[in-house]
Amino acid sequence: MNRRSFLGWGLSTPAAALLAQTGPAREEPVEAMMPEDSPAIALNHLGFLPGARKTVIFRYAGEDGPADFQIRDIGGGAGAVRQTLPLTRDRTDVIDCLVGDFSEIHREGMYQISIAGELGTPFFIRRDVWRRTLPKAAGYYRYQRCGVEVPGVHPACHLDDARRRDNGRQVDVTGGWHDAGDLRKWMDATLLNAIGLLRVARNLGAQWDAGGGGLAALLDEVRWGNRYFLKMQDADGLVWADVAGGVNGDNSDNHWTDNRAGTVDDRYLNPAKSGRNQALFVTVQAMAAQAFQASDAAYAKQCLAAAQRCWSAAQREGNTGDLAWWVMAALEMRAAAGRDPYTAEAAQLGGRLLALHAFAFEGGQKEIRGFWRTSERDRNPYTDAVHSALPALALLELARALPEHPNAARWRDAVRLHLDEYVTPLAAHSAYAIVPFGVFLGSPTAETYRPLAGDLTYRYFMPVRKQFWWLGMTSHLECYALLLAEAALFFGRTEYRDLAYRQLEWVMGANPFGACLMTGEGMRNPYPHSRFVGLIPGGIMNGIAGNTKDAPILDMQNGFDWRTTEYWSPHNAYYLWAVSTLARAA
Repeated sequence: MNRRSFLGWGLSTPAAALLAQTGPAREEPVEAMMPEDSPAIALNHLGFLPGARKTVIFRYAGEDGPADFQIRDIGGGAGAVRQTLPLTRDRTDVIDCLVGDFSEIHREGMYQISIAGELGTPFFIRRDVWRRTLPKAAGYYRYQRCGVEVPGVHPACHLDDARRRDNGRQVDVTGGWHDAGDLRKWMDATLLNAIGLLRVARNLGAQWDAGGGGLAALLDEVRWGNRYFLKMQDADGLVWADVAGGVNGDNSDNHWTDNRAGTVDDRYLNPAKSGRNQALFVTVQAMAAQAFQASDAAYAKQCLAAAQRCWSAAQREGNTGDLAWWVMAALEMRAAAGRDPYTAEAAQLGGRLLALHAFAFEGGQKEIRGFWRTSERDRNPYTDAVHSALPALALLELARALPEHPNAARWRDAVRLHLDEYVTPLAAHSAYAIVPFGVFLGSPTAETYRPLAGDLTYRYFMPVRKQFWWLGMTSHLECYALLLAEAALFFGRTEYRDLAYRQLEWVMGANPFGACLMTGEGMRNPYPHSRFVGLIPGGIMNGIAGNTKDAPILDMQNGFDWRTTEYWSPHNAYYLWAVSTLARAA
């Protein structure tokens, strides 16, 4: 696909085509004409920090185009900004468009850009432009509470959760959070909620909310979710997988109930015990032990005991993403319970993770290196729609915690290599500067894989013929925003910080649809796939996905497409973690 076809391809897809795609054998979304109201101007709807890099993109497929753009401070007043600045052609190998830079403007105010007669979404330049969204993003979780009345949202629900799939025995696992635009309670996703909230507390302390709410609101929400997590710990110390995931992974448990245990509508508990859930559970309990130590030492002790029981029972195995989470868990245990034996185990896990890092060029090329392999048995490049940057982040955290360790320099070098010779060059392929979903060896499925170098290819979006489920790239981009934000602090590199913001800007409107993916912020918000409660302020959607041609799709036609518009817990978790990290550095 050439640059012009990427721009000219219909960036909206009929809802029927999206909804019909329920498995690999179905037809992929069809091409459609771009809706007439699709904006050509793309920029972050929230706005920009005064000293940050500021970019506007203008989609234009022709050879000629406007030479400049106009920016004005629509608040007016003395000294109001009104400038005309140049547009330059961006001729990357994917997108042919015009790009403007207005980083020189630092004056706080509300602004608007116009290009060739089109007005862009008004936006702020102000010091708290990102930080002010944190209470809204954190507040999303209260709307998702299960097992209690949420005023204005739903009455007390699912007080009969749940019966075990294997033996039918009733177990009290009420509480927790509904995970997404449904009523199910997946442990892997909702454990991230607690991590995101606890990271905000750690990064910003009582000042996280400009409204003066302090830490109490954050810790209260963590404690609510953790009641459910602790109930999901079995007698052997390991935690179960989910409640209401269905009997055979179907959607049969996704419903309201009569709240009376032992009746026909009781939902099921999945007693499976996946390795990553154990790592996430240990991480949450060890973080909670630290966070509550000052305010509730008895509760902190309970959390730490639960973490230790799970740590002792678990096998620290799995793919690259699993190992990365075990590194994070070991470091949190080290901080909560003391250095030994967790220091040695964290370093040992880091060594295994380091062994999966591609230091050498692979695939018959000399341009891209520094990615991770999928596992110790699978040499294909690692990809993950949620935890894509976790391997590098885990080694960065390890190098920060153990700076004197003999392998600390190797951990740091691996992170720098990943950022400088994988992330940065791949992001440069697009004027939007987003990190593609991943690189591949050849074309694993019958769909478009963009040539990169040698045998390496890449896709901006998840393959749609590889497996049944595929979805938008919100968590992938936010996870990389987090890595880049932490790396900017660790290495003192402002270019990493700038690239971190570009990942978040895509989510907040700087995308080909001009659509903000957080409900209650920005403009042109898609209607979310939220089947039971509707709009949730602060909820973040799955986001822009791709079709077989790796062209972007987003349901802007109220089609209830879960793949692009459903709320999902990890998006809010990584948003909170990334934005609070960037705010820590501001």
